[in-house]
Amino acid sequence: MKFVFFALMLAALWSIPSMATQISFFEEFPNSTTFEKVDLIDFDTKIYLAAKNLSEFETYETWLKVANPRVRDVVYWPVLEKEEGYWISPWAASEGLERVLGEIESRPGKRQISVMLDLEPSLKRSRLLHFKDFKRNKDYVSKFVKDAPSMNINVYTVEKSYVPEFILEPLGLSYNPEEYGNKKMKMFYSSFRRAVMPDFIVNSLFERKARQYKEKNIIMGLGCIIGGIHGTEPVNNPEILKYELEIANSLGLEEVVIFRLNGLNNEYLEALSKSL
Repeated sequence: MKFVFFALMLAALWSIPSMATQISFFEEFPNSTTFEKVDLIDFDTKIYLAAKNLSEFETYETWLKVANPRVRDVVYWPVLEKEEGYWISPWAASEGLERVLGEIESRPGKRQISVMLDLEPSLKRSRLLHFKDFKRNKDYVSKFVKDAPSMNINVYTVEKSYVPEFILEPLGLSYNPEEYGNKKMKMFYSSFRRAVMPDFIVNSLFERKARQYKEKNIIMGLGCIIGGIHGTEPVNNPEILKYELEIANSLGLEEVVIFRLNGLNNEYLEALSKSL
């Protein structure tokens, strides 16, 4: 009798569906197309939205949530002017860093906000030769990340996936969540690798990385389904996206983020629905 009861309990537990991986989206260039694309989404999602200031972000945040109630959260992705370095790094212009991060720190009411710091060397490569303000900028960004919880700010840090963290951390391009309390995200855009490597090698590397990210509770950035700041980025087809999402879901990754929302169409949407 006990054996039967135990067997029934196991069967009941086995039948409980596992939590599906959350599918989120980056959007680097929000525009009218963004609202057409977000209207296609029929599942709960999160949008990581680029903006040059807090007011611009908050306007888009409101519009996106009104356009589709399935958008549960919109994360502020601050970017600088191109001549300032665009991405967040110690090589960026000090005035740019202090403008965008200082605005977040001093926001009225200190309402809860999520912020994504895209940690990459400056888009303007000539800035990589400037080290005069490197330490000052690195200390400033590090303090922002460290103090964020006390200011009602959730920080996500986007980091390179192909450079070891022991190299990235001294450069201010990676932060340890155990020390800083941030949520780490790694950009694994397989479309770049598939352009120069056979799929079977890229697939093997993708699965290995996905397992590592699961173990370390790291969000995985997937891409690309449309170009980015350079306009020449290679893209994955819907079948590859479907495969990568199936792997992420089978391994139990908490969240993946697709680059980027404006590339969503019916073919990609069908791949999403079939993967989970």
